Amino acid sequence: MSLLEVADLILEFGKRRSRALSNVSFTLDAGQRLGLIGESGSGKSVTALAIMGLLPDNASLSGSVSFDGHELTTLRDDEYSRLRGDRMTMVFQEPMTALDPTMKVGLQAAEVLRLHYARGKDADKYGVAQEQIVDNARERVLQMLDEVGLHDPVRVADSYVHQLSGGQRQRAMIAMALINRPDLVIFDEPTTALDVTVQARVLRLIDDELAAVGAASLFISHDLAVISQVCADVMVMYHGEIVEQGSVQQIFEAPIHPYTKGLVATARLDLVAPGERLPVIEDFLEDA
Repeated sequence: MSLLEVADLILEFGKRRSRALSNVSFTLDAGQRLGLIGESGSGKSVTALAIMGLLPDNASLSGSVSFDGHELTTLRDDEYSRLRGDRMTMVFQEPMTALDPTMKVGLQAAEVLRLHYARGKDADKYGVAQEQIVDNARERVLQMLDEVGLHDPVRVADSYVHQLSGGQRQRAMIAMALINRPDLVIFDEPTTALDVTVQARVLRLIDDELAAVGAASLFISHDLAVISQVCADVMVMYHGEIVEQGSVQQIFEAPIHPYTKGLVATARLDLVAPGERLPVIEDFLEDA
Protein backbone atom coordinates (compact mmCIF):
# COMPACT_ATOMS: atom_id res chain seq x y z
CA MET A 1 0.00 0.00 0.00
CA SER A 2 1.31 3.44 -0.96
CA LEU A 3 1.58 6.21 1.62
CA LEU A 4 -0.61 8.54 -0.48
CA GLU A 5 -3.16 7.36 -3.04
CA VAL A 6 -5.12 9.91 -5.06
CA ALA A 7 -7.84 8.45 -7.29
CA ASP A 8 -10.20 10.07 -9.80
CA LEU A 9 -10.01 13.47 -8.15
CA ILE A 10 -12.43 16.02 -9.64
CA LEU A 11 -12.45 19.57 -8.30
CA GLU A 12 -14.94 22.30 -9.22
CA PHE A 13 -15.48 25.82 -7.92
CA GLY A 14 -18.53 28.03 -7.48
CA LYS A 15 -22.12 27.76 -8.60
CA ARG A 16 -21.03 27.48 -12.22
CA ARG A 17 -18.98 24.39 -11.32
CA SER A 18 -15.82 25.70 -12.96
CA ARG A 19 -13.59 22.65 -13.22
CA ALA A 20 -10.01 22.86 -11.92
CA LEU A 21 -9.08 19.15 -11.77
CA SER A 22 -10.27 16.24 -13.90
CA ASN A 23 -9.76 12.60 -12.86
CA VAL A 24 -6.39 13.18 -11.22
CA SER A 25 -4.87 9.90 -10.03
CA PHE A 26 -1.42 9.05 -8.69
CA THR A 27 0.36 7.30 -5.82
CA LEU A 28 3.27 8.30 -3.62
CA ASP A 29 5.25 5.71 -1.71
CA ALA A 30 7.00 6.22 1.63
CA GLY A 31 10.24 8.12 1.08
CA GLN A 32 9.51 8.77 -2.61
CA ARG A 33 10.16 12.20 -4.12
CA LEU A 34 7.60 13.02 -6.76
CA GLY A 35 7.57 16.21 -8.82
CA LEU A 36 4.49 17.91 -10.27
CA ILE A 37 5.16 20.31 -13.13
CA GLY A 38 3.07 22.48 -15.41
CA GLU A 39 2.33 26.10 -16.25
CA SER A 40 0.74 28.51 -13.80
CA GLY A 41 -2.99 27.76 -13.64
CA SER A 42 -2.61 24.11 -14.65
CA GLY A 43 -3.96 22.89 -11.29
CA LYS A 44 -0.78 22.08 -9.36
CA SER A 45 -1.44 24.13 -6.24
CA VAL A 46 -5.11 23.20 -5.91
CA THR A 47 -4.05 19.54 -6.08
CA ALA A 48 -1.86 20.16 -3.03
CA LEU A 49 -4.62 22.06 -1.23
CA ALA A 50 -7.06 19.22 -1.93
CA ILE A 51 -4.66 16.71 -0.39
CA MET A 52 -4.13 18.92 2.66
CA GLY A 53 -7.84 19.65 3.13
CA LEU A 54 -7.36 23.38 2.67
CA LEU A 55 -9.82 24.10 -0.13
CA PRO A 56 -12.18 27.09 0.15
CA ASP A 57 -15.86 26.69 1.00
CA ASN A 58 -16.98 27.10 -2.63
CA ALA A 59 -14.98 24.04 -3.73
CA SER A 60 -16.70 20.79 -4.67
CA LEU A 61 -14.43 17.74 -4.49
CA SER A 62 -15.09 14.17 -5.55
CA GLY A 63 -12.84 11.14 -5.78
CA SER A 64 -10.51 9.71 -3.17
CA VAL A 65 -7.46 10.90 -1.22
CA SER A 66 -6.10 8.11 0.95
CA PHE A 67 -3.20 8.67 3.38
CA ASP A 68 -1.63 5.61 4.99
CA GLY A 69 -4.81 3.67 4.26
CA HIS A 70 -7.22 6.26 5.67
CA GLU A 71 -9.64 8.23 3.51
CA LEU A 72 -9.14 11.98 3.95
CA THR A 73 -12.00 13.47 1.95
CA THR A 74 -14.55 12.42 4.58
CA LEU A 75 -12.67 13.84 7.58
CA ARG A 76 -13.98 16.70 9.67
CA ASP A 77 -11.67 19.70 9.92
CA ASP A 78 -10.69 18.89 13.51
CA GLU A 79 -9.75 15.37 12.41
CA TYR A 80 -7.74 16.75 9.49
CA SER A 81 -5.94 19.17 11.81
CA ARG A 82 -4.52 16.25 13.77
CA LEU A 83 -2.63 15.23 10.63
CA ARG A 84 -1.66 18.67 9.33
CA GLY A 85 1.56 19.90 10.87
CA ASP A 86 2.29 16.44 12.21
CA ARG A 87 2.24 13.52 9.77
CA MET A 88 1.65 15.68 6.68
CA THR A 89 2.93 19.21 6.19
CA MET A 90 3.19 21.83 3.45
CA VAL A 91 5.78 24.48 2.57
CA PHE A 92 4.22 27.38 0.69
CA GLN A 93 5.73 29.61 -1.97
CA GLU A 94 5.73 32.87 -0.03
CA PRO A 95 6.47 32.72 3.73
CA MET A 96 5.45 36.37 4.19
CA THR A 97 1.84 35.42 3.51
CA ALA A 98 1.96 31.90 5.00
CA LEU A 99 3.48 32.84 8.37
CA ASP A 100 1.88 34.97 11.09
CA PRO A 101 3.46 38.46 10.98
CA THR A 102 2.41 39.18 14.58
CA MET A 103 4.21 36.19 16.15
CA LYS A 104 7.92 35.63 16.53
CA VAL A 105 9.25 32.79 14.41
CA GLY A 106 10.28 30.68 17.40
CA LEU A 107 6.83 30.86 18.96
CA GLN A 108 5.21 29.78 15.69
CA ALA A 109 7.50 26.76 15.41
CA ALA A 110 7.00 25.86 19.07
CA GLU A 111 3.24 26.04 18.58
CA VAL A 112 3.46 23.24 16.01
CA LEU A 113 5.11 21.03 18.62
CA ARG A 114 2.83 21.94 21.50
CA LEU A 115 -0.43 21.57 19.56
CA HIS A 116 0.26 18.01 18.48
CA TYR A 117 1.85 16.76 21.66
CA ALA A 118 -0.92 18.36 23.71
CA ARG A 119 -3.30 16.03 21.88
CA GLY A 120 -1.49 13.02 23.31
CA LYS A 121 0.83 12.38 20.38
CA ASP A 122 3.22 9.47 20.85
CA ALA A 123 6.76 10.80 21.38
CA ASP A 124 8.53 7.48 20.86
CA LYS A 125 10.21 8.67 17.68
CA TYR A 126 12.08 11.26 19.75
CA GLY A 127 12.97 8.76 22.47
CA VAL A 128 11.79 11.11 25.24
CA ALA A 129 8.65 11.60 27.26
CA GLN A 130 5.80 13.68 25.88
CA GLU A 131 6.13 16.14 28.77
CA GLN A 132 9.77 16.78 27.87
CA ILE A 133 8.88 17.71 24.30
CA VAL A 134 6.34 20.27 25.48
CA ASP A 135 8.57 21.68 28.22
CA ASN A 136 11.64 21.85 25.97
CA ALA A 137 9.87 23.13 22.87
CA ARG A 138 12.19 26.14 22.52
CA GLU A 139 15.27 23.93 22.71
CA ARG A 140 13.87 21.71 19.97
CA VAL A 141 12.98 24.78 17.85
CA LEU A 142 16.51 26.17 18.13
CA GLN A 143 17.94 22.78 17.20
CA MET A 144 15.71 22.57 14.12
CA LEU A 145 16.50 26.14 13.00
CA ASP A 146 20.19 25.31 13.23
CA GLU A 147 19.67 22.08 11.26
CA VAL A 148 18.20 24.01 8.34
CA GLY A 149 21.24 26.27 8.15
CA LEU A 150 20.13 29.21 10.29
CA HIS A 151 23.32 29.40 12.31
CA ASP A 152 22.10 32.18 14.60
CA PRO A 153 18.96 30.31 15.72
CA VAL A 154 18.36 32.40 18.83
CA ARG A 155 18.19 35.62 16.82
CA VAL A 156 15.96 34.00 14.18
CA ALA A 157 13.63 32.52 16.80
CA ASP A 158 13.27 35.90 18.48
CA SER A 159 12.60 37.72 15.19
CA TYR A 160 9.37 38.55 13.40
CA VAL A 161 8.99 37.38 9.82
CA HIS A 162 9.60 40.83 8.33
CA GLN A 163 12.97 41.00 10.11
CA LEU A 164 14.36 38.05 8.15
CA SER A 165 15.62 37.79 4.58
CA GLY A 166 13.75 35.77 1.95
CA GLY A 167 16.12 32.83 2.30
CA GLN A 168 15.91 32.90 6.09
CA ARG A 169 12.11 32.99 6.01
CA GLN A 170 11.96 30.01 3.68
CA ARG A 171 14.41 28.04 5.83
CA ALA A 172 12.37 28.85 8.92
CA MET A 173 9.24 27.59 7.18
CA ILE A 174 11.01 24.37 6.18
CA ALA A 175 12.09 23.95 9.81
CA MET A 176 8.46 24.25 10.94
CA ALA A 177 7.34 21.76 8.31
CA LEU A 178 9.92 19.18 9.41
CA ILE A 179 9.97 19.73 13.18
CA ASN A 180 7.50 16.90 13.86
CA ARG A 181 9.30 14.54 11.47
CA PRO A 182 6.33 14.13 9.08
CA ASP A 183 5.73 11.24 6.73
CA LEU A 184 4.72 13.53 3.84
CA VAL A 185 5.87 17.04 2.93
CA ILE A 186 4.31 19.01 0.08
CA PHE A 187 6.44 21.80 -1.38
CA ASP A 188 4.53 24.38 -3.43
CA GLU A 189 7.07 26.41 -5.46
CA PRO A 190 9.27 26.85 -2.36
CA THR A 191 12.18 28.52 -4.18
CA THR A 192 10.40 30.73 -6.73
CA ALA A 193 10.75 33.91 -4.66
CA LEU A 194 14.46 33.34 -3.99
CA ASP A 195 17.46 34.49 -5.99
CA VAL A 196 19.51 31.82 -7.78
CA THR A 197 22.29 31.42 -5.21
CA VAL A 198 19.89 31.21 -2.25
CA GLN A 199 17.67 28.85 -4.26
CA ALA A 200 20.57 26.43 -4.74
CA ARG A 201 21.31 26.39 -0.99
CA VAL A 202 17.65 25.84 -0.10
CA LEU A 203 17.35 22.95 -2.57
CA ARG A 204 20.42 21.28 -1.02
CA LEU A 205 18.84 21.81 2.37
CA ILE A 206 15.55 20.24 1.27
CA ASP A 207 17.43 17.27 -0.18
CA ASP A 208 19.38 16.71 3.03
CA GLU A 209 16.46 17.21 5.41
CA LEU A 210 14.10 14.91 3.53
CA ALA A 211 16.75 12.22 3.66
CA ALA A 212 17.29 12.83 7.38
CA VAL A 213 13.62 12.41 8.36
CA GLY A 214 12.80 9.83 5.66
CA ALA A 215 9.76 11.77 4.48
CA ALA A 216 8.01 11.37 1.14
CA SER A 217 7.56 14.59 -0.81
CA LEU A 218 5.35 16.05 -3.51
CA PHE A 219 7.35 18.89 -5.05
CA ILE A 220 5.38 21.38 -7.14
CA SER A 221 7.20 23.65 -9.56
CA HIS A 222 7.13 25.10 -13.05
CA ASP A 223 10.95 24.98 -13.06
CA LEU A 224 12.18 21.74 -14.62
CA ALA A 225 15.74 22.29 -13.41
CA VAL A 226 14.55 22.47 -9.81
CA ILE A 227 12.53 19.26 -10.18
CA SER A 228 15.51 17.42 -11.68
CA GLN A 229 17.60 18.28 -8.61
CA VAL A 230 15.27 17.01 -5.89
CA CYS A 231 12.92 14.41 -7.48
CA ALA A 232 13.28 10.93 -8.90
CA ASP A 233 9.87 10.83 -10.57
CA VAL A 234 7.68 13.50 -12.13
CA MET A 235 4.09 14.09 -13.26
CA VAL A 236 3.04 16.61 -15.90
CA MET A 237 -0.22 18.51 -15.39
CA TYR A 238 -2.10 20.26 -18.19
CA HIS A 239 -5.52 21.90 -17.80
CA GLY A 240 -6.15 20.05 -14.54
CA GLU A 241 -5.18 16.61 -15.83
CA ILE A 242 -2.10 14.41 -15.40
CA VAL A 243 -1.04 13.90 -19.02
CA GLU A 244 2.27 12.10 -18.48
CA GLN A 245 4.19 10.46 -15.63
CA GLY A 246 7.55 8.71 -15.32
CA SER A 247 11.10 9.03 -14.11
CA VAL A 248 12.77 12.43 -14.36
CA GLN A 249 15.20 11.06 -16.94
CA GLN A 250 12.42 9.55 -19.06
CA ILE A 251 10.18 12.62 -18.99
CA PHE A 252 12.93 15.18 -19.64
CA GLU A 253 14.90 13.20 -22.22
CA ALA A 254 12.15 11.37 -24.11
CA PRO A 255 8.79 13.09 -23.51
CA ILE A 256 5.77 11.60 -25.26
CA HIS A 257 2.85 14.00 -24.77
CA PRO A 258 2.96 17.15 -26.95
CA TYR A 259 2.54 19.40 -23.92
CA THR A 260 5.48 17.75 -22.15
CA LYS A 261 7.57 18.14 -25.29
CA GLY A 262 6.72 21.83 -25.29
CA LEU A 263 7.64 22.25 -21.61
CA VAL A 264 11.00 20.57 -22.12
CA ALA A 265 11.77 22.52 -25.29
CA THR A 266 11.03 25.89 -23.71
CA ALA A 267 13.30 24.98 -20.79
CA ARG A 268 16.23 24.05 -23.04
CA LEU A 269 17.02 27.44 -24.51
CA ASP A 270 20.68 26.46 -24.66
CA LEU A 271 19.75 24.37 -27.71
CA VAL A 272 18.43 27.40 -29.61
CA ALA A 273 20.94 28.88 -32.02
CA PRO A 274 21.54 32.65 -31.95
CA GLY A 275 18.97 34.43 -34.11
CA GLU A 276 16.51 31.53 -34.09
CA ARG A 277 12.94 31.98 -32.86
CA LEU A 278 12.41 30.77 -29.31
CA PRO A 279 10.04 27.81 -29.04
CA VAL A 280 6.70 28.16 -27.27
CA ILE A 281 4.45 25.41 -25.95
CA GLU A 282 1.75 26.17 -28.52
CA ASP A 283 4.13 25.09 -31.29
CA PHE A 284 3.87 21.54 -30.01
CA LEU A 285 0.16 21.55 -29.17
CA GLU A 286 -0.78 22.41 -32.76
CA ASP A 287 0.03 18.82 -33.77
CA ALA A 288 -1.66 17.22 -30.74
